[in-house]
Amino acid sequence: MATQAKHSEQLRPVRPGRKVCETVHLLAAGLWLGTLVMSGVTAAVLFTTMRTLEPSFGRFAAYAGDQSNIGAGFIQNRVFLAGDVVQFIAASLVLATMIAMLAFFGLPLRRISSAVRLFALGAAMILASYQLFVLSPRMQANVSQYWQEAEAGSNDAAETARLAFEADHPTASRTLGATALFTAILLASGAWSAASAAEPEKPEVPRSKNGLQKPGLASGKGIPKP
Repeated sequence: MATQAKHSEQLRPVRPGRKVCETVHLLAAGLWLGTLVMSGVTAAVLFTTMRTLEPSFGRFAAYAGDQSNIGAGFIQNRVFLAGDVVQFIAASLVLATMIAMLAFFGLPLRRISSAVRLFALGAAMILASYQLFVLSPRMQANVSQYWQEAEAGSNDAAETARLAFEADHPTASRTLGATALFTAILLASGAWSAASAAEPEKPEVPRSKNGLQKPGLASGKGIPKP
């Protein structure tokens, strides 16, 4: 009786709520990863292209520093701010759907795919939290000070603010890169988990005490119902 109940539980189909959560989870993870990748690609293209144009900006005409970098940075800052908003929304959806699947829809914790996606989610959330709530506000304050001093023609003060901003740049690049890596792992393991959830687990074969498989008649399965 207990064995039959266990087999019935293993063969039970995935509930619709789990499917909805898995779909939203994977879409949000894909949006999160896409935002990180495109922000990095945009920065690389923008700064490279701007340097070839050798521009001059009226707003920063009094600034003696590199006009191409200040122009590209001014535009890219808007891209990163928009990316931060999208990243926050996507990460929140990923976390919320994961909690829902664990608490309400029976996401199995013993599967390798579940362990991998939980580890990747934890790492990505820690990195994103540091970037969104610690690193980004500090860099935003320094770059705003840089633009303000550059516009006023205070070149020494502008250079000080620029150096403070640049000091955080390598850390920001590594943080975004690592977040993208863990988000990609999260997306892949989530797809793996969703695919395996569609396949019911095979019931265990009854075995005797010596480890041999029981015959069908002995286990009760081979007796036809009247």
